[in-house]
Formats: sequence, structure tokens, C-alpha cells
Amino acid sequence: MKRFIVSLMAANQVGIMAALTEALDDLKGDIQEVSQTVMQQFFTIILAADFPDHCQGADIVSHIEKVCEPFKVDVTTKEPAREKLFNYPQESVEKYFLTVTGQDQRGIIRRISTRLEEVGIDITDLHAIRDDQRHEFLLVMELAVPTGIETHELTQELEQLGSTEGLSAAFQHENIFAATHDLQPVRLAFRLPTKKVPSH
Repeated sequence: MKRFIVSLMAANQVGIMAALTEALDDLKGDIQEVSQTVMQQFFTIILAADFPDHCQGADIVSHIEKVCEPFKVDVTTKEPAREKLFNYPQESVEKYFLTVTGQDQRGIIRRISTRLEEVGIDITDLHAIRDDQRHEFLLVMELAVPTGIETHELTQELEQLGSTEGLSAAFQHENIFAATHDLQPVRLAFRLPTKKVPSH
């Protein structure tokens, strides 16, 4: 078996997932991990699956496109074994969450992601949405922060960046974030009510 990363996008319609999984089953693909959402009425999915050794990326794309033809899908694949992958050793990073809320500002994601890149922090999950009626913005990032980074100074810097842009920013270790939120993939985190911290 060999692993492929498969991504698919199409205008959202009922039945896309059923057609996609039918195609994967035809190819004897075994799904290992999947992330799917609907954004701006577009169905998007990325998944990791193991396929028989004779399968090639072009075969996978061709068969999925054929089975999903009524949905006019765009499909791409990547084979991890052929890619140069970036990985921190698990013990050398800690998980943090960055939450930014307030009036929408053009370029805020660029400024934050640029600063994170400068200090070697990897963005492992992200969801952002804008409320057009109120011009409000909400961003949640899950971050892999290497041990050894001075997080106190970085917390102050990120929160200061937010305040200068008229936004509120909170940079929290996962343990603190978990105490006030139901831990979910970040795109779900702000759809769910926050948990009340018991008083002592």
C-alpha cells in the first residue's frame, strides 16, 4: 500500500461525499485522515488514504473525476513518499492557540503569519471568518510552538499587534485554551459555547 493526499473542490451539492467515497472504494483506498468543510457554498475536502501499490496519482484523479462527473469536481493528489516533508519532533513543540477578534482589517493574517514564520512557529490549523454586516473579523489559529521560544514576550507582541489594529488578540497554551473552550478543530471552536471556569 502507498499513501496519497487527495484534495477535491466543487460547488456544493448533496451527494458529493457519497460519490467521492464510492470512487475511493472502487480504487480500494483506505482513508486514514480527512478534513472537510463547505466555504462560500463550495465543498472542499482533503484526505489521506492508502491505495494498492499499482495505483498512480493520475489513476486516482481520473477515476474520481469520472465517478464525480455530475459535480464538476477539481481533484489533485500528492504522494508523501515523493515529497520533502517538514516535521518537528513531537517532544520539541507545544500547542498554542491564537484568537483574534474585532473590526476587520485588510492584511492582518499576512502580518500575523509573517511574524510567526520569523520565529519558526508552524500554523497547524486555521479558520477565519468575516461578518460583512458588522465588518467584524474572527480568526483562530492552532500553532506548533518550538520549546525554547520566549512565549511571554511573543504573547505581548501578538496582543500588542492586535491592539494597534483595533483588534483583540489572545495567545494561549492549549491547557489554558482547553479550560475555557471545548477543544475542537479550530473552525468549530468559535461555533460552540465557551465553558465556564469553576470558581475556587
